[in-house]
Amino acid sequence: MTLPTFLGVGVPRAGTTWLHTCLTSHPDVYMPVRRKEIRFFDRHFEQGLEWYEEFFCPDDEAASYRAIGEISPQYLYDEECPARIASTLPDVKLLLMLRHPVDRAYSNYGFTVQRAKYRGSFEEFVEARPSVLERGFYSRYLKRFLERFERERILALVFEETFADLDATREKLAAFLGIAAARFPSDAGASQVNPSSVPSHGAVSGLAVKTGRRLRRLGLEPVVDVARRLGIQKVIARGKPLPRIDPELRAELSKAYENEFDELERLMGVDLARWRT
Repeated sequence: MTLPTFLGVGVPRAGTTWLHTCLTSHPDVYMPVRRKEIRFFDRHFEQGLEWYEEFFCPDDEAASYRAIGEISPQYLYDEECPARIASTLPDVKLLLMLRHPVDRAYSNYGFTVQRAKYRGSFEEFVEARPSVLERGFYSRYLKRFLERFERERILALVFEETFADLDATREKLAAFLGIAAARFPSDAGASQVNPSSVPSHGAVSGLAVKTGRRLRRLGLEPVVDVARRLGIQKVIARGKPLPRIDPELRAELSKAYENEFDELERLMGVDLARWRT
């Protein structure tokens, strides 16, 4: 049975699409091609391991890869995921992308504007959805994983540091996963992916998202995958870039996380100096 040797467990809107693209480019890493976010441990656990295994390479091909994994960033927030992952994959390594909580929330807002035709302001968005800011207290969720996994089995990458030095990021990934950094293509991860935008045709974009979800529920995932590969989704969602967050509002909202930054640095040994400026 071929199962992952590593999992990307979080967080949404923090560069996990970039991480998936970067790792897919490495010849010694296998990433699912049928679905980017499998969400087995939080949404489809009752389907069983045989269902999960279908997303990975056949057993006779597994030996040709040094690392096999998948990235479902919602795993961090689900209470049952740490125990499920630990019991199913006791030797698995975990990848975690962290982004300034307010910037992550603003990116979540942009995603909602892009995919759900939301047209309210960011202030209205966080007032109506307080959970979007609460999910920035990453340590609350991370502690559940640390109860099940040794600290050395979790690699935390800070979004802002990741894109400031891509060579260093690839070196960290390679060392953690046991792969050769030199085998990453020279342009692996060279551009940030999955930016938010305000669609020029919001109704069409919203309909496309709903249609894709229906097709997945009907088991017609290959159709959705073909559309994604052909770039149809990007064309439909194309529009003007989301305006930058108001600096004063960002600074005001950031005050709530001062102790959180300290706790994350203590737990994970990361440097969050960029978040404090």
